[in-house]
Amino acid sequence: MLRHFPMNALRSTAFAVFLVAAACSSQDDTPCPLAADTRVARGWKLYRNDRIDDATEVFEEALRRCPAHLGATVGAGYGYLRGNRLVEARRQFERALQHAPQTVDALQGIGLVASRRGNGREARRLFTQVLALAPDHAEAREQLDRLGTPPVRAPLEVPNTLVLASRTCGDRFEVAARGRWRPFYIKGVNLGAALPGRFPSQFPDSLTYAGWIAEIAEMGANTIRVYTIHPPHFYEALAEHNRTHTDRPLWLVHGVWAELPPDHDFDDPAWNEQFSDEMQYVVDLIHGRADIAPRPGHTSGFYTADVSRWTLAYILGREWEPFAVDTFNLNHPNRSSWHGAYLAIEGGTAMDVWLTQISERIIAYESETYRHQRPVAYTSWPTLDPLTHPTETTVAEELAIRKSLGGDTTYVPQEYDNDLVAIDPNLMRATEAFRAGVFASYHAYPYYPDFIVVGGGYARYLRRLKQHHRDMPVVIAEYGVPASLGLAHLSDTGWHHGGHTEAEKARIDAESTALIHEVGMAGGMLFAWIDEWFKKNWVVIDLELPRDRARFWLSRLNAEQQYGVIAIEPVPRLDGSTLADRLPRWQTVPGLYGEALRALADETYLHLCFDPGGRGLPDTLLVGLDVVDRKAGTTRWPGKADVRLPIGVEFAIVATPNEVRVLADPNANPFQIERVPVLKEPVTVPPVTSPPPGMFVGPYLQHYNLPLRTKRRDDTRYDSLRVIINRRRFARDRTEYAAVGYDRSVLPAGAAPDGFWEVDSASGIMEIRIPWTLINVVDPSSLQVLSSTADTADGFVPRQIESIGMVAAARFADGSWQQWPVGRAPVAQFRWEPWDEPRWRARRRPVFDAMQRVFSRLDERVAGR
Repeated sequence: MLRHFPMNALRSTAFAVFLVAAACSSQDDTPCPLAADTRVARGWKLYRNDRIDDATEVFEEALRRCPAHLGATVGAGYGYLRGNRLVEARRQFERALQHAPQTVDALQGIGLVASRRGNGREARRLFTQVLALAPDHAEAREQLDRLGTPPVRAPLEVPNTLVLASRTCGDRFEVAARGRWRPFYIKGVNLGAALPGRFPSQFPDSLTYAGWIAEIAEMGANTIRVYTIHPPHFYEALAEHNRTHTDRPLWLVHGVWAELPPDHDFDDPAWNEQFSDEMQYVVDLIHGRADIAPRPGHTSGFYTADVSRWTLAYILGREWEPFAVDTFNLNHPNRSSWHGAYLAIEGGTAMDVWLTQISERIIAYESETYRHQRPVAYTSWPTLDPLTHPTETTVAEELAIRKSLGGDTTYVPQEYDNDLVAIDPNLMRATEAFRAGVFASYHAYPYYPDFIVVGGGYARYLRRLKQHHRDMPVVIAEYGVPASLGLAHLSDTGWHHGGHTEAEKARIDAESTALIHEVGMAGGMLFAWIDEWFKKNWVVIDLELPRDRARFWLSRLNAEQQYGVIAIEPVPRLDGSTLADRLPRWQTVPGLYGEALRALADETYLHLCFDPGGRGLPDTLLVGLDVVDRKAGTTRWPGKADVRLPIGVEFAIVATPNEVRVLADPNANPFQIERVPVLKEPVTVPPVTSPPPGMFVGPYLQHYNLPLRTKRRDDTRYDSLRVIINRRRFARDRTEYAAVGYDRSVLPAGAAPDGFWEVDSASGIMEIRIPWTLINVVDPSSLQVLSSTADTADGFVPRQIESIGMVAAARFADGSWQQWPVGRAPVAQFRWEPWDEPRWRARRRPVFDAMQRVFSRLDERVAGR
């Protein structure tokens, strides 16, 4: 870690050198005024006190007075370094070395910049040079120890002729095999690797990778896609697998990740330089020649496994936001063409040109460093596709239509403009120097944007996409559906964004895989290999707080967390595949009200177990939950005004032999749904196959219920937990589409993972599993629940609790009524232990076998072409 100030600055003699800087002169060759030296001294004082911005300003002022002042130059470099302005920092240190090549702190500064950017080789060289000049330089020694000892590699032997392991041919891929080219259809899977409790930059161990690679091959996939750089042992495990499976190796499609540039300026020099660094690391590591220094948020290490012979292609970048692309295009309206050594483009936009240029960068680096090439694409998605979608208005267009129809224009959709701007891979052309070829890569799901749902469906969309790119390979680099309880968007085909059983997910993923082949794509890569708990989804993002703790628990309402072929789920607290098996274990759990009610908590559910005490399953079971404040909430059961509760409850579980629902005090419901006037008759209802429970349609808007203030109530009114997931919208021809929502209150019956409640017929005992999000628990791992401040602009905030108060009641077949607590007994408080290390297990979902079957059939079809 960079200390508060450079080590040499501690030495008065060296510091004096900084100040006088060998009779530094100003631009007119007159001696620098003493004020510049004084400013440098003041700058270092501020720097030592961690006032980095102030120190940087002072160094900059000194440089304006004396541009060649060595101390100011080095000081500004360290100020920029501490501010993570790495390109500017390096320039300052290089300027200092031009005047004084043996300035130790400038060498150390460039070494720190190199290390921060991941360039381990250059950093090691510079720190070694520092130690040669200053053998007692403790920080340089510390940095070298941190970088580790580099491996001994054989000298790089560049082949005499260009090497291609793969290439595009027409609208398909080909791979080199035994001296000839053979067609290759991508049957892939996307590999994210964040295990529970981990951030995406925290990767698993080598045994985990080796196991996953073996299972992916067993499933019948022939390709693994990664979005970013993984640790060295991933590539070592892949190489080891492929060396022992030469007849059916697993190919690699490697991504190069980038965040949005500052101010949406894709020309930003510092951002581009870092993106170029990342591309070079990817190329170097697949050839087994990367030394990547530790960097925050990234992996690092010595990469020695050469997997270049099995690397099929590169896919650059991410799903760029349309507002960023549009801003960049508007700022560069005259940029439409560009010609490089390997790629060229005509008739594009500024973004098309930039995407061609970054593709050229990675091609040029690999061609000129290793004399290897492989096909290249950049990431795109329907929001940026080159097609026109008449049903999809931009926000501005929709507001104009609503205004023309006399409607309200104060409500502004919080959604991307999904048909505002386009990028077109068709425009990017390979020159004769690039023999591997280009292709198009899309993330395309069957449920979003709405122009897929109301514009003819997923199959039609894929065919249109392929028709546009008829002469080049098109890869659907992400597709699939999640096995979550929660839904985030509805599809016309029933292939929704969530709400699927595991058997439904298996069927839909397999049918999607076959469809992608049938419409003529060059392959597809299923999303995803494992569930990842850190992922966010728009429906629940503000109900999972603090956001950096989402990785500690699994939200069954969050569709993004449950795409995996491999389910990542909590370790069961009670063993047994059936309720009858678990009942003996439930007897060991302390009762809240004797034998009647017990509770358990895990990383996904609040588990309840109700024992009727031999009286048989009641006609109605009610469990009230005081989640926030016992002085707030309602004091009556739903529909039963004649019984007063000893506390106020925010949620009520209503269970009958045929149904279980979670209902909310209206003041605790996070969402408010408002009916608005119809503007254009007749209102068109989006087509929805396999409607979810409690689906409703109409001219509705949805808002957050802010401020979220539970208060004392004494009535029987409760809300169903309804949510709108396909918003009300207008097409460009002014067709009004109804909003579509569903009722999250209803819990499906049956055993886990698809069911949420079970009854043991012999005893009448009922077990209920309640997803935390349904009862406003925003982080079960730290006992935090949903709250808000008086200022609605703050949105929802988390609030710590000690426990959840529970009351219960049951009406039995003979008409008798029983309530807990009895009489003046205290209300039971359920408290569970927080955790920072989630307990989890991995399990194959049925989709594994379904994909194995469809991949096998695709092998037969491809072979029979």
